[in-house]
Amino acid sequence: MAIANYWHCCPGGNGLKNGTNWANAFDEPALEVFQEGAVVAGDIIFIETGNYVLDSAYDFSARDGTATSPIAIIGVTTAPRLAGRNGAAILYSDWARLSADRPFFDCVTFQFKTGDYTILRNIYFQGSITNTVLMGNYCVVENCKFDNDWSAVVVRSAINIATGSIFYNNEILSANCYGLASAANCRVKYNYFHDIPNGYGYIPTSGGCIIEFNIFDNILVGFQGIARVVGTIENNTFYNCGQATIETTGYGYTIINNIVEGSTTDGFLWTTQTDSNFFWNNHGNDARCNDMWDGVDVTTVFKDYPNVTLNGDPKFKTPGSDFELDTGSPCLDTGMSITLGV
Repeated sequence: MAIANYWHCCPGGNGLKNGTNWANAFDEPALEVFQEGAVVAGDIIFIETGNYVLDSAYDFSARDGTATSPIAIIGVTTAPRLAGRNGAAILYSDWARLSADRPFFDCVTFQFKTGDYTILRNIYFQGSITNTVLMGNYCVVENCKFDNDWSAVVVRSAINIATGSIFYNNEILSANCYGLASAANCRVKYNYFHDIPNGYGYIPTSGGCIIEFNIFDNILVGFQGIARVVGTIENNTFYNCGQATIETTGYGYTIINNIVEGSTTDGFLWTTQTDSNFFWNNHGNDARCNDMWDGVDVTTVFKDYPNVTLNGDPKFKTPGSDFELDTGSPCLDTGMSITLGV
């Protein structure tokens, strides 16, 4: 990664507020002006823990990074400023890795919008507008939290990522809206989608996406595919959702090695090929449909392939909070062995 310059931002700013070091750190308005008009490929901006309230639309979508020199926005703790460490002297251990440490961006009124090849790391965004965070193409989003708390049930997303983006290790929740929407060829891994009781966890609008090792918990619909596009949903956990996955106008996704527990309407409302998925206590935990696909008991109408019923208590360590499989789980070493080369 080729680095251009290091910049610094803290609540309230300091000194000249030109961002060159912590003694002259940007405040939020100064940072916004800089990013919209002067940031260049390779710039790294460190954001100190604290609250940042957007006073206008934060839109630097015209300022792109490159594949070798992305624009990076990284949340850090107060440690580097207190220790007088600026720029390259800021350590990985200074990064705001825990939820309580992440800088908080209040986007209740205004949207946060980036250009292509942007990295967002260790930031918490909360908003009440359409697409609280709107990313460009080929972006990386890691260890962030997104919460759209709009009060009405509407088609809004906490975050929208464009083509070729990577979305890793994030937390996404939304009272009445959607969690994540994406374009084509995105990689969505190791994320926690939860408490979206009136919306959808993740909707890719184009093909080629790989969705794996995510947790979808307490969501109206965990995953919804749109149009006849190709992708892979593998090694995910769907817990206490209305429906784990549904497809609207086509059936292009392959669904492999997922755990589905506690779906109240459908487990998989799908007709494409799937393999070695694990079902337990779905359809309201009634006797008709422990292992559920498309609203029917798959012990009599089984649509998985191969024709081996996989069911039983998956034995999460603490269902609803810790979804690691405990000793003796029947899910251990029962899925397909697959390699996607990514």
